[in-house]
Amino acid sequence: MRTLLAQHRLRLYFLGTTLSTVGDYALWLASGVWVKELTGSTAQAGLCMLSLILGTLLSPVSGHLVDRMRRKPLLIGANAVTGLLMLSLTLVHGAGQVWLVYAVMFVNGLALSVTGSATTALLPAMVEPELLGAANGLTQALTQGQRLITPALGIGLLAAFGGGAVAAADAASFAAGILCWAFIKVDDPRPEPSAVHWRTETTAGFRFLLRTPSLRQLSTALVVGLFVAGMFETLAFAVVTVGLHRAPTWMGVIVTVMGVSGMLGGLLVGALVKPLGAGRLTALGLALCCGGALAFAVPATAVVLLGALLLGFALPCIIVGSMTAIQLTTPNELLGRVSGADVFLTTSGQALGMAAGSALITTVFYRDIAFAGAALLAVSALYLVTRREQRVPQPALAA
Repeated sequence: MRTLLAQHRLRLYFLGTTLSTVGDYALWLASGVWVKELTGSTAQAGLCMLSLILGTLLSPVSGHLVDRMRRKPLLIGANAVTGLLMLSLTLVHGAGQVWLVYAVMFVNGLALSVTGSATTALLPAMVEPELLGAANGLTQALTQGQRLITPALGIGLLAAFGGGAVAAADAASFAAGILCWAFIKVDDPRPEPSAVHWRTETTAGFRFLLRTPSLRQLSTALVVGLFVAGMFETLAFAVVTVGLHRAPTWMGVIVTVMGVSGMLGGLLVGALVKPLGAGRLTALGLALCCGGALAFAVPATAVVLLGALLLGFALPCIIVGSMTAIQLTTPNELLGRVSGADVFLTTSGQALGMAAGSALITTVFYRDIAFAGAALLAVSALYLVTRREQRVPQPALAA
């Protein structure tokens, strides 16, 4: 970490990435509450996150855009457009204007897929290959740390000044991120024009994932893992209210515990990439999630909190392992599309899991769903750790 933070442009990178997402997290959490206040409808409140997910599902198209343009100007432009659109939410004052919230959340999801793919593709040009895992880990530590403060920030601004203030804060965070990126120097050449049909170009990321055994195996395991994570979005409320007989607001305790262990995991996970390899690090994260799922099935506060610790630590393992594998395995000219394809597959898995969890929780006891999720996670972790391709470390990590 000291090596990373000793570099001026990396300090700007971490600061810019953190600032540009603080406002986003605050808005995502506050938007549903805001729409609920305006309309009185829980269903309409849920459409906020659905709109965001639908925008994110365009990641294959945004990945193609990232590979066809200079990435730093595209990233800055996407943040600028999204930040300006956020200001339009200051015009929302009643139920008849809620459609604007959905539209902005959709565009925000699309912008996230653009900036996420661009950042994934730019980082290898800024960091030595052997430090990629540590850089991704520090990014995750900062991300998890944000989640400890953004709920209070978003809901607090909403309660004190209304939804427009939350949107304005998000716009300001985009402006701060743009300022940091403007001073980052990175090798970002203009891509060569391509004569290949746009449809073939757009699907190139999927084809690369499928024909590269190590990435195909990772994607398969991650889709299963994110499907279970989606189910737990609903299941967690049943764990708190049915299993522990506590108020739904006690979910905040679980989120806080996961945030703290996630920060610790992000700081430590960089040291695990080299000895384990990116694939086996991802398998470790899935195995820890399996332990967390089993702990959630136990109606005891201490055990559930232990499960939250495991889940929080597991997330950086999974994200850093899979992202580092993609960055080290994929040619630079394909990084945007491969990242976009990976986001599409994992987001789709999570969305399906959320739908399945919502449907099952009304007819199946939450503990049985937790056991089923743990079984799926165990199978996916075992699948990864037994693949020969995942046991061979990438040359850059082995050096």
